[in-house]
Amino acid sequence: MGWSESSLKALLSSKNELLDLRVGAVDFMTMWQIEKENLSAKELLGLLVRHLRFPAELSGTILENQTLVNRFSINLAPHNAFWWDLANLVNQAFPNQELVQKGLLARQIHQLRYVISSQQAQYIRHHFGQSQRTDAEALASYLKTTFPWWRRFSYRLSYSARLHNKIKLSDGKKQYPSGYPSVNIKVLINFHTEFILDSQGNFLNEVDTQAITENGVVNGASFNYGRPNKRHWELDVNPVSPHDPNFRRQMKKGFKAPNRSRRRQANYSHSYFNPQGFYAENGCSNYQLVKQATRHFAKLLRRSN
Repeated sequence: MGWSESSLKALLSSKNELLDLRVGAVDFMTMWQIEKENLSAKELLGLLVRHLRFPAELSGTILENQTLVNRFSINLAPHNAFWWDLANLVNQAFPNQELVQKGLLARQIHQLRYVISSQQAQYIRHHFGQSQRTDAEALASYLKTTFPWWRRFSYRLSYSARLHNKIKLSDGKKQYPSGYPSVNIKVLINFHTEFILDSQGNFLNEVDTQAITENGVVNGASFNYGRPNKRHWELDVNPVSPHDPNFRRQMKKGFKAPNRSRRRQANYSHSYFNPQGFYAENGCSNYQLVKQATRHFAKLLRRSN
């Protein structure tokens, strides 16, 4: 696995009868903190992907993703400080545009974002999805429980979901991924953790432990390593082109997100803001539809217990 002698000694001296080396578990974190004192950011990331036995390329199968998600602790919460630590390591290890460059570790670190989002969705389902709740209801319960009113600014519903509302034109008609119309919304926690919800209250993920869907693969969530500045583009947006897994490339073919054109600008017919355009419905732009769906989730959040 590449763990040092120091961290292994600390593990062996543990009084725990059953060691738990899943990422985020106490025994893992004990070793991780020791390694952080001696390894560079890039070396730590290499250690992590080896510990996860992360493949060179995600296949997109449920079994593979279940296996990878199960290598994380089920108690590793989306708001756990480990995730911010991981994002900082990626920032240090890949300055400027380095994550866009070819390389196995860069490819694995990019694709790890999809598995992280799946793990975080599974945490919500496991801890808050009781009593036949939808994913949206479970997420609302998690947010209400975890973030009291004085911490409500830790999560945001206002970031643009434009890139998560891709559709395609087929024989002159709109074609929605998975075959059903959906307005997808975004929920961010400290900008790093991302949840995407469809109109039916389902989590959308590129890889999932329950079902792989076209809408999830095309429009799903991915953990953000960057912050809301140019680092978001360098670490989260630009690496998609060189490093996305082939199964997603194939399924995304033909699907396009609305553009950001304003009235009287080129290609306004495909704009996020055009109430009569390709992405509009019933006289509402995709932007307006997302705002409506977001307000509906905000009401669900207020009613949640």
